[in-house]
Amino acid sequence: MKNLLFLFVLLAFTSTTASSNNNVNANSLPSDTLKKGKNYFLFNKSKNVESVDFRKNKKSKDNIIYLRFGLASPIPTSNAVNATVISSKRYKEDGSLPVFDKIDILKGKYADVVMSKHSKIKNLFLFSGVEFPLRLKLHSDKEFIDLELTEAGEWNIEINLENN
Repeated sequence: MKNLLFLFVLLAFTSTTASSNNNVNANSLPSDTLKKGKNYFLFNKSKNVESVDFRKNKKSKDNIIYLRFGLASPIPTSNAVNATVISSKRYKEDGSLPVFDKIDILKGKYADVVMSKHSKIKNLFLFSGVEFPLRLKLHSDKEFIDLELTEAGEWNIEINLENN
């Protein structure tokens, strides 16, 4: 009888411990976002995307997005052999700045997108007539960015590729 009582207590204790461990693990699971702000999410990006910076103009009432996409900084020039110059050479030629081949709208919508050259190393994409929340998956060759903007307004987003 003592053995049966001991077995019952041991079984109850093990069950309680396992249950509390499951609750702890459920609360500490990692988020599926790489970067989370008050009113934006960066869900995923390819490895050659160095950084994605979000800024919102709080004073503007326009629902537009200014998205700058290109290299982080000018390509270094020197007389020394530099590996980054060789692999980034394609971005020095005219019309060779990265552009989005495909834009998937996962949530929300926009009326129009216009591309213009922002600088020697970046293109500017202007999204107008935006309905929020807006989730986009932007593709440029092998690079991609999956982001969501949850609040209406004027957004400035800068996407920098690695200089390699």
